[in-house]
Amino acid sequence: MILTHMRPEQVQDAVRRDVPVLMAAGCVEYHGPHLPIGTDTLIASAICERAEQQVECVLAPPLSMAPTMAWAGGPEEGEIDFDPEVFFLYAREVLRRIAAMGFGRIYLLQHHQGPDGLEALCLKRAAGEVVRERVHEWGPGWGRTDDHPMKNIFGWIRVAYVDSFSTYPSVGAQRIPIGHAGRGETQLIRAAHPDAVRMAALARLDPLPRWLEDAHEADADDGARWIDFCVQGWVQELGRGTIPA
Repeated sequence: MILTHMRPEQVQDAVRRDVPVLMAAGCVEYHGPHLPIGTDTLIASAICERAEQQVECVLAPPLSMAPTMAWAGGPEEGEIDFDPEVFFLYAREVLRRIAAMGFGRIYLLQHHQGPDGLEALCLKRAAGEVVRERVHEWGPGWGRTDDHPMKNIFGWIRVAYVDSFSTYPSVGAQRIPIGHAGRGETQLIRAAHPDAVRMAALARLDPLPRWLEDAHEADADDGARWIDFCVQGWVQELGRGTIPA
């Protein structure tokens, strides 16, 4: 279900049945001459959209801007280094409004600077404040008993990475390759949005930045395999607990 396509009675039904909300979060950032500047958002959205096709959830509009610290490029190359405080305030307000609808499970699938980068920290801060506001409504000492409205309050709003819920075959198994605009992200975009990739454009840079040196190794089939791997982890997580219609 797409949140912006839903009618009021559909929202109310989804809340009643504890259907989770899923929201992608990325950024607009220079990803070399061969990839779109929305690469991070496109990867996160691709996983969210595929998950929504396989498990019942409410897909909210993505958070497409975030702080980049101008690490890879400048505004003339499409980089938008969003102010982190403004981003936090916007994310907090978005989460407040989704929470006000009554949803009991809210997930943010964040893909930018890894699971512990500045964007993730801002989102976790926003989620933490919304949770704190909610429990303050219950009054002091609410944790002394189990008699409070939300049993999963500490898991109510979760900020997670692309593979946070994926099951790797072993401790030493290969993890999903990411790397800024290199092989990992390039093959994910080649799989999800092949028309947006121009591999020949890499020839414009000489020498290549270190993080682009393996971009030419990107394989679309391998990218598709990793996307599906991540999607299955998210499908399993989102499918827990929803009451059938």
